[in-house]
Amino acid sequence: MESDPRGVVTQRIASQFKRFPSIDPTPLLVDELDSRDAGLARAIDHAIHRRWYSLSTVIAHASSRKLHKLDAPVGAVLLVATAQLLLLDRIPDHAVIHGAVEWIKSTSERPRAASFVNAVLRKITRFRGEKISNGIAGNPEHFLRGDGSSWQFTESVFDDDIATQLGFSIKSWARMVEEFGHDSALNIALNSLVEPPIIVTCPHEQSLPDTVLPHSIDGFGVVPHEVSLSNLFDTSKNLRVQDPTSAKSLALASSLNPQRILDLCAGRGTKTKQLRSMFPDAMIGATEPNEIRRASLLELADEYSIEVFTPETTGPTEPFDLVLVDVPCSNSGVFARRPEAKYRYNKKHIDSVVELQRTILGEAIEVLQSRGHLLYATCSIDDYENEAQANWLSDKKNLYGCDQIRTLPFGKPGSDPTSWHDGGYAALLQAT
Repeated sequence: MESDPRGVVTQRIASQFKRFPSIDPTPLLVDELDSRDAGLARAIDHAIHRRWYSLSTVIAHASSRKLHKLDAPVGAVLLVATAQLLLLDRIPDHAVIHGAVEWIKSTSERPRAASFVNAVLRKITRFRGEKISNGIAGNPEHFLRGDGSSWQFTESVFDDDIATQLGFSIKSWARMVEEFGHDSALNIALNSLVEPPIIVTCPHEQSLPDTVLPHSIDGFGVVPHEVSLSNLFDTSKNLRVQDPTSAKSLALASSLNPQRILDLCAGRGTKTKQLRSMFPDAMIGATEPNEIRRASLLELADEYSIEVFTPETTGPTEPFDLVLVDVPCSNSGVFARRPEAKYRYNKKHIDSVVELQRTILGEAIEVLQSRGHLLYATCSIDDYENEAQANWLSDKKNLYGCDQIRTLPFGKPGSDPTSWHDGGYAALLQAT
């Protein structure tokens, strides 16, 4: 079963089943699969991580048992099969059910497990109904899909439960409504159901390749599904994957003339490359605590003339006149790209993130030149991580607020991908 794509996914889901909602967001290992099976395995795995609560509600309705109460192998195989039945197309029902039953027979020590799995999945196919072109959030008979379509159930599966219909826990949905209001929370949740497009851009003096679709925002393009990313980047060396909202945060610093720039928490270097494009003559340094991301950062250091500070090197110690602080956050502006972030969106997590952000900001201030600028950025739309942090910097750290911008995510199931953009926040402040 190890070379079967469904088996590979089921093993992974089973291993993290009892830890949910603390799921592993790292990519699925598909080394033993051919390219077609690897694509299927990734699609199933991604669908489950995006819609765990929605799928578990359907399974609970069909089985009259809470999903988390089931044994891990049984719960995992039901998630894998239900994701295929409701979110993936062109896979025959009988193949899905047969594969699930055979897998549980080979792994479960409970003799009746296979019969239980078979009965639950067959019941789901009976009340699944027809696929319709437009799903309605709040309709208890609609299973919403990322392309805008929906399964029209013949039973009220999501009765009085719009949260799980949208893929959120009850507590996370309640916090969203409290923070953003019902209408904005609904738009954010619908946005999270979509498989977001790959958006690319390049330095201003260059044109985008003809193979990408022009975005509604000048200078950006959407990569069509049929275009090979590896070929695209082989032929367009300066192309970078970046959402317009992420790029817009650096625009707050476009009128500055910094000589020394530090990109703190630089990740894989997307914004670092943008900084080099904006300020070709500046000294640019970068730090990244995560070893894997820092390795990617080091790979582009020579090409972009970036000094990467590592635990083995000294610094940064000398002051910088522009410090970019793109901090870890709740990712509430990019739930579509980080589905696992939906499951930890609660007060306890936000409080811990805010504390970490302030620690990092404190480190940034230590190397900020007098009268220098600090550019604070997040992928969040939560006030506690954004405006409240900018106010904290002003009130407690004597920084003067120059400008700020908050962008809500845009794009719903079925909408044009060329108008898509993530949510996020940025603030430019100056030291006194």
